Amino acid sequence: MAKKETIALELMPRTLHKKKVRALRRQGMIPGVIYGKDVEPKPVQVSKKDIENTYKKMHGTSIIDAGLEGKTFPVLIHQVQRDNLSGSILHIDFLSVDPKREVTVEVPLVFVGTSPGEKEGKGKVGHEATSISIKCPPDKIPAEIEVDVSVIVDKHDVIHASDLKLPEGATLGHGVSSDKVVAHLSVGKFTEAAPAGEAGGEEAAAPGTATPEQSS
Repeated sequence: MAKKETIALELMPRTLHKKKVRALRRQGMIPGVIYGKDVEPKPVQVSKKDIENTYKKMHGTSIIDAGLEGKTFPVLIHQVQRDNLSGSILHIDFLSVDPKREVTVEVPLVFVGTSPGEKEGKGKVGHEATSISIKCPPDKIPAEIEVDVSVIVDKHDVIHASDLKLPEGATLGHGVSSDKVVAHLSVGKFTEAAPAGEAGGEEAAAPGTATPEQSS
């Protein structure tokens, strides 16, 4: 379970709001806001080039050392608004975090190992989730959480959220059931209809088309 390095990002105070932020985007700046528990929301802006470089360094959920008006404090990228057509970033919400307080974050799942059941042709491992919400101290946020599918031998073997190896001091996020299915062996059952019997000297009907039925 890898830990991530802290990433630095320089922010600037923002004075333009609402429809006027379009001018910022034309200048290569992205509008945003910083907020958090006991933190008054602060409108900010960040260079589009800087945020793109930051994303290249990030893997999953990363703590960012945000610089603003001569001060540095840890933040998380909480929400990103993108243009539906171009995918370009329109707005970023930064969540200010207290190193002494737990945060709830979404961490990517990485599937490792080989399922004996899949290797033997019994079915295919189905990934029911690509990330999981966990609650932990900011300095314990992992880059990813590994899911070892080598324990899946047949269709009765299921990996639940409770089976995941979380960082020390971390728990599943609010609303995430310990019974949540993360991975299982999906077995395809194919059935073929029997040929229709001959009647009145006519040729028998062609066999029915095989239809896959997924089951777990």
